[in-house]
Amino acid sequence: MSEVSEKKALDAKLVNALIKSTQDVLGTMANTTVSVKEIRPQDKYVSGGDISAIIGITGEGGEGMVALSFPITLASLIVSRLIGVSSDTISAEDRSDGIGELVNMISGNTKTSLSSETNSNYRLSLPSIILGSGHEIAARPKNCPYLCIAFEADGQTFSLQVSFKFSS
Repeated sequence: MSEVSEKKALDAKLVNALIKSTQDVLGTMANTTVSVKEIRPQDKYVSGGDISAIIGITGEGGEGMVALSFPITLASLIVSRLIGVSSDTISAEDRSDGIGELVNMISGNTKTSLSSETNSNYRLSLPSIILGSGHEIAARPKNCPYLCIAFEADGQTFSLQVSFKFSS
């Protein structure tokens, strides 16, 4: 499964852009094959790991956020590939910086796609990093649920959650 059907054209395009961007960025930058495991709506953010990077997206066409969450072992492995060192030598700071950079690249690619689809300009915030098992993120547009895209890489699951409210 690599694409979402077009029920709401723009919503499907946003989700498909996030999926493609996640697969492209991790494939190109971290030499990691990524597959979609599940796509599900949820009422609130649910941590899918031990480390999350969150980035805000705002613009004329709407506002939202993207959260990328990893178990610590997968985060270390992917960041080690990203910077070209052994996963045993990854420091907590390197891991946080690397996951923040990944969400920045994924969101940046998605922002470009979203801007061209809506003919609107969007801006990204700086990434924020949240650490700890079971952490919760409460920042999102009001009355706008999350969509969770679960991915698999190297036999482990990580998630990308998005909450986006389009302007009328």
